[in-house]
Amino acid sequence: MDEEKTAVLLIRENPSKSPDPYRINELRGLAAAAGYKVLAEILQRRGRDQRFQMGRGKIEEALSYHPQKLIFYNALSPNQVYNIRCEYSAQVLDRFNLILEIFSSRASSREAKLQVELARLSYDAPQVKNALALKKRGEQPGFRGAGAYEQSMYHDIRGRMAKIRLELECVQSMGEDRRQKRREQGFDLVALAGYTNAGKSTLMNSLTGSEVVAKDQPFTTLSPTTRALEVFGRKVLLTDTVGFIDDLPHFLIKAFRSTLSEISEADLVLLVADISDPIDLLRRKLIASHKALWDCEVTAPIVTILNKADRLDEMEASLKVESIKDLAPYPVLASAVTGQGLGVLEECLSQRLQPLKEYEISLPYTSEGLSELSRLYETTELLTVSYEKELIVRLRGREETIAKAGLSGARLR
Repeated sequence: MDEEKTAVLLIRENPSKSPDPYRINELRGLAAAAGYKVLAEILQRRGRDQRFQMGRGKIEEALSYHPQKLIFYNALSPNQVYNIRCEYSAQVLDRFNLILEIFSSRASSREAKLQVELARLSYDAPQVKNALALKKRGEQPGFRGAGAYEQSMYHDIRGRMAKIRLELECVQSMGEDRRQKRREQGFDLVALAGYTNAGKSTLMNSLTGSEVVAKDQPFTTLSPTTRALEVFGRKVLLTDTVGFIDDLPHFLIKAFRSTLSEISEADLVLLVADISDPIDLLRRKLIASHKALWDCEVTAPIVTILNKADRLDEMEASLKVESIKDLAPYPVLASAVTGQGLGVLEECLSQRLQPLKEYEISLPYTSEGLSELSRLYETTELLTVSYEKELIVRLRGREETIAKAGLSGARLR
């Protein structure tokens, strides 16, 4: 049986700013998701301590609980990691490395594992470089205080990062080919995005009747999961993606680019938020999600879904909708659990998808022409077919489908 992991959570807040109660709640949730039993939570309002991030007294208070790890919300510099380990023989994590630990434990596909490794190396590389510079000056023995490190370590990390990027570029290229083929088959591509634990996977299950793993914890989904559904005659592929989180480092976005391309290259993005959150937290999560979508270079239309609406009465829901009009002007209230609002969501989805173009094409009245007509039945919306010397077909469909058929004589109507 695995030994229970224990930790003490530490947060330093700037005294010039208002206290932020949600930081400790989020850190507590991340620690639980990583499998830690939290022994204590320690907060301090003061300026940044150069040596330890927090005051010496708070570090000693945390260690009095005898945890396996000290988990800091605040980012730790290489110097601070070294100083705490050297002076107190304590194992430490900051919030970002805690997130990477969760990612590492959840990564199941080759792609996800490579992305996690790239994110970790992207974080480590500048820290190794800094630590080696300190080593040369005799200020510490090496990266994270773990012994003598040679200059080649930094170059080894950079080399490994280059190899991972090449492999992920191949994965991304395969993803682009896959999306192109799906569009040629007549599918609209819709991505679910949003703050972690907003209920994206549960919403996917409700819309598609699938059984994607959905848990009340952050970062349940790391690798994209795609399921099919039909919306008012439109063939749609809905893809669930990794959740966002506040203060997401840009290099983490870059590391997960092959996964997040399912969002950036979608025809429509469904941005899911938890309307049961307090108003200020709801706004904060929406702002973080919009920033992440900006970092992903999303250009497709965005429909905001306020999930978990079954937890509020009508008046409270209306007040919250009014309070976020600047972030979500026309949201859809829904509940993935009860099915509330899913019909409205499907109508909205149908309206926001790019309208299909109408074409008139001619096919030879041969076995090849009839075979192509059969394919068009599967990939487009056939309006009329006239069986004359040639097959005169009027249809609505995607440009990619028409181009794939090689129908050079296709005319827009």
